[in-house]
Amino acid sequence: MKRYLILFIVIYVFCGNLFPQNTYNKMLNFNRSENHLLVSLTPANDNYLIVCGTHTNIDNNRKRSSLVAKIDAGGNIINYNFIIDSIYDVYEGRVSSNEFYLPNNNSYKYAFDGDNRKFILCEFDSVLNVTHRVDKEYTNMSFRQNILGSFINNISTFIVGQKIDSSETMYWGNVLKLDTLGNVLQELLVSSSAVQMKSTYDSALIVAGRDVFFTQIIKIDTSLNIIWQRTFGREGWNNNSYNYVSLSPDTCYVISGHYPVCASHHSIHGAEEYASCVRKIDDNGNLLWEKIIKNYDYEPSIYPNENYWDVYVDEEGYIYYVGNGINFDGYAGFLTKLSPNGDIMYRRSYTPMGNHNDYLAKLTCIKPTADGGLIMGGTTSNSYYGQFFNGYYQQPWLIKTDKDGLDGLCYTELPELDFDVFIPDTVCNLDTINCVVNISGPSAPYTLEFSTGQVIDSIYYPDVFVLKSTGIDVLLASSGMYDYTEYITEATLKDTSENIIARHYNIATPTLPGEQQLAITLTDFYGNTKTIYKDLYVNPCHEVEVDENENVVLSVYPNPATEYINIAGENIAGIEICNLLGGVVYEMQQCNGNNVISTDGMGAGSYFVRVTMNDGKVVTKKIIVL
Repeated sequence: MKRYLILFIVIYVFCGNLFPQNTYNKMLNFNRSENHLLVSLTPANDNYLIVCGTHTNIDNNRKRSSLVAKIDAGGNIINYNFIIDSIYDVYEGRVSSNEFYLPNNNSYKYAFDGDNRKFILCEFDSVLNVTHRVDKEYTNMSFRQNILGSFINNISTFIVGQKIDSSETMYWGNVLKLDTLGNVLQELLVSSSAVQMKSTYDSALIVAGRDVFFTQIIKIDTSLNIIWQRTFGREGWNNNSYNYVSLSPDTCYVISGHYPVCASHHSIHGAEEYASCVRKIDDNGNLLWEKIIKNYDYEPSIYPNENYWDVYVDEEGYIYYVGNGINFDGYAGFLTKLSPNGDIMYRRSYTPMGNHNDYLAKLTCIKPTADGGLIMGGTTSNSYYGQFFNGYYQQPWLIKTDKDGLDGLCYTELPELDFDVFIPDTVCNLDTINCVVNISGPSAPYTLEFSTGQVIDSIYYPDVFVLKSTGIDVLLASSGMYDYTEYITEATLKDTSENIIARHYNIATPTLPGEQQLAITLTDFYGNTKTIYKDLYVNPCHEVEVDENENVVLSVYPNPATEYINIAGENIAGIEICNLLGGVVYEMQQCNGNNVISTDGMGAGSYFVRVTMNDGKVVTKKIIVL
């Protein structure tokens, strides 16, 4: 009996691992007559805790309150509660990537904002009853505090925000350290604003915000001493204030935000325009790389209203970046995955319930799930657009997917692995031709392998997203568009259901003349492959000299030559190029294999190429330089 029980357990565990992850796309069914703006999402074992800015159904003079809720792994509401105040509006912390602090499985902590006048620190039990609450008004009432974020542990609570004087003309970023009773122990004022705070690997704190016009990142210790302070952005522009930070497993930090790309007097829309931006910095605040993710409108022009919010970095260093932007039907939630080096691996868009006729929805939070996937939180639009959401008005919206962003109904059909290479029917042997390669598939990077032995590796989606109908080599903006004065030679996002990479590559043609079949294999990030075949007629444009008796194989091409002479063969000991008078114009020793020799310095005319083989034999060929 014991043997059968063990066998049953093994089979159950094995089969259980074969089951797909639980995925969904749904709006949470709270009271539809109230607006609920989701701003916080925290994984808690197999459940999720959310915070929404809302009103209550309780007779509370219609004051703003905060809604806290526990959601099970299937996206169903288990418990919820309202945080209200008899005097002040209760705000939800205002930062999309705020999280609950989880001392244990049955206790949760969160900091709320009492109408910019006081802190409200709440501790909840497992069913979200408030077990402890601290309301602490400011002692200095000549100032107002806009609480944007918090970081809580069992010892202290840290609050980040923006401090404003009574005339609302002077702003400071503000970091406060509180004790468990809400008393202010220490205060740090920095430039302009502070948005988010997280603990670092070395138990310090990292603060993301804005320094007047720039993205600002500050590292401080738990006594609020500044370790270092850095700013990032574009000189002379109003770089946005909403910046979020995530820790990377290599002890670096990834920062999300915006980047200015076009001045208002050059914009088709008549307003300053921005692109999404993600940066990676090391633990000393040094910029490692910066990726500007550009999204284009139909005109074509830069689309100004694409916002990216929360960022999450997994244990392998891959970056997941969520926000909202435009698809063909209106605003949608977007998820972009980047490699640890910032290369775009995929970009997916989502709308509530997977209906691409929905309008004005956005994603503001992303977190990992217990089963190795992703969960994203967002909000539908207000009541003006409620008709598009089956009567739901500004409701919490959850999407649960796997690590590939599937299947929270990102597309009705995910693009299949597909590609084509446009090669002429007739080519020259031993030549290099410029070809257009179109790749469509779920995930980069891709690898192309040719039966000629050539491999093109690490093909990523470009950071320029432009409608495929715009085509290749189309000027997208006037010279006044600053970053966009060049011709775009790459394209992607043919539509909302198909990603396309279109690029030019130099491809080597077959060596031997005659009818040939070129096999080309595409491999994606997950090891899926597809092979296509191209029938070619290969002209003997470039001579291949073969001495069958002596087993000498040598090629010299092109002839005539313009910019370079290519000399390829085995067992080559030396090369000389001489003019008609016998003068040596080029000489090289130990040059076995393929040699590309520039014709710079060679006048137009005829030359002799003398190739000495390792066994002492000499092959001479005449070549013309134009």
